[in-house]
Amino acid sequence: MRSFDIEFAAVTDIGKIREKNEDNVLISSDLSLGVVADGMGGHSAGEIASSIAVSVLAETVRKINAGALQIPANFLPKLSQSERKVLLAANLANAAIYSTAQSADTYRMMGTTLTGLLIEDNIATAVHVGDSRLYLLRNDKIIQITTDHSLAMEHIRRGLLTKAEADHSKIQNILTRAMGIKKNIEFDLLKFPVHENDILLLCSDGLYKGLNEEQIGALLRAGQNMPLVKLCKQLVYESNDRDGQDNVSCVLVKILPPQKLSFLQRLKKMVSSN
Repeated sequence: MRSFDIEFAAVTDIGKIREKNEDNVLISSDLSLGVVADGMGGHSAGEIASSIAVSVLAETVRKINAGALQIPANFLPKLSQSERKVLLAANLANAAIYSTAQSADTYRMMGTTLTGLLIEDNIATAVHVGDSRLYLLRNDKIIQITTDHSLAMEHIRRGLLTKAEADHSKIQNILTRAMGIKKNIEFDLLKFPVHENDILLLCSDGLYKGLNEEQIGALLRAGQNMPLVKLCKQLVYESNDRDGQDNVSCVLVKILPPQKLSFLQRLKKMVSSN
């Protein structure tokens, strides 16, 4: 059981120059799940890869919650249920993408990033691969939770580039890890408690190509009291305005104080949201 209410919003945009949008986003209030995936590959392969990633991840979580799918007893038993759930879902999604990639030459090189966030029992559990990102705004401070799996980040770690240099480097888009490229891949798994008024941002690299971390933080701070979907749209608009060379996707998750609503109020809220 969670002691907070959670609000979700998502926006994805093709950007200024791309012919198609290979990003996919998903939000699910009933699953307390938000996902961003940024596909890559020729033809429509990137779009297919990212679509498989978000749909299989969400459907697996849903099946586990409903008891229609059991997590194998020997699958990382030392982890929490939420960690096992999202990691199994991510592995099944990767297997589905890899299988599709092997099925036809047009799909052979397709892959996708994935950043997914599940909130259960007041704990956020993130599963991550690639260079999409998860940020946390807490007490007006912004923190990047995920680590990019990119050649640029490797160069930062080795002291070959500063973060500012890496953001404008030609190697920025070269990934060292992504879904669909191998039959088995390693995902990062991150877990942390959520607090009231936290804002979590999941985004594709198109967003932070147009907005640096300081600018993202400033927009999140300024927009804390506006409707979440409006803030989501503003982040995408501002990134497009400054860059727009890539698809831009944004998922926002806000942790709210619990609302004590009557059954009729909750029913009315559900109907009005459809």
